[in-house]
Amino acid sequence: MSKKTLVLFVLVASLAWVDRALRPPPPKLCGSSGGPSITAPRIRLRDGRHLAYKEYGVPKEEAKHNFIFIHGFDSCRHHAFIATEVSSYTIESLGLHIVGFDRPGYGESTPDPNRTPKSLALDVEELADQLGLGPKFYVVGYSMGGEAVWGLLKYIPHRYDFNEVPVRQQGVHESIHRDMIVGFGKWVFDPIQLTNPFPNNEGTVHLWQGDEDMLVPVTLQRYIAQRLPWVHYHELHGAGHMFPYAKGLSDAIIKSQLFGEK
Repeated sequence: MSKKTLVLFVLVASLAWVDRALRPPPPKLCGSSGGPSITAPRIRLRDGRHLAYKEYGVPKEEAKHNFIFIHGFDSCRHHAFIATEVSSYTIESLGLHIVGFDRPGYGESTPDPNRTPKSLALDVEELADQLGLGPKFYVVGYSMGGEAVWGLLKYIPHRYDFNEVPVRQQGVHESIHRDMIVGFGKWVFDPIQLTNPFPNNEGTVHLWQGDEDMLVPVTLQRYIAQRLPWVHYHELHGAGHMFPYAKGLSDAIIKSQLFGEK
């Protein structure tokens, strides 16, 4: 073997090794052979995927207000703070029915290798329809779940007014890695260019931010609030990224969305 041929062989072998090293492992699909078991109720989506969910609050038949909660990075349906941190009095007196769900790839929801802000918005809409939440419902998103709400405002604005759980059990690539790929990748729309989806006050958009948040800079949210005056901006002095878990704040978030209270 000539020196040139040997160098070429080593180069090709090295590239093949790099390709295998960089390629994510296949997800451990829930319900598949050797995969995690299915313990949560799930709906079957338009493309055959499944979305796992958990219901909180008063029974759906008795509810006055239906909410869908979109969880943040590296969490799941069990982390719906508007259900777990809100007082039972608020939930019962206001008749709140709350649905938390696993975003694709998390918990027990099927991964979606083609996930985009639009596909997630359509997942939320289909979840609401299959669970019979009615033509209008409220949405609360936290952290990267809050980021997902921009997709809902873009694509379905007409529709809506920590436990030890196996969040990453289907593989870190289809949960937290894809979250970063989608969240920090290129979007087909710019949230700053959105127009008010509720020009006749048929709904409101609220944005909450702690001024000491070390993950999401307060300057970003201030900029958004200046550019989008129809967004009701709530800045909390001395609060960090986990402010929704402070006593009373989840109640305030719910009441603000329902009644416009400060």
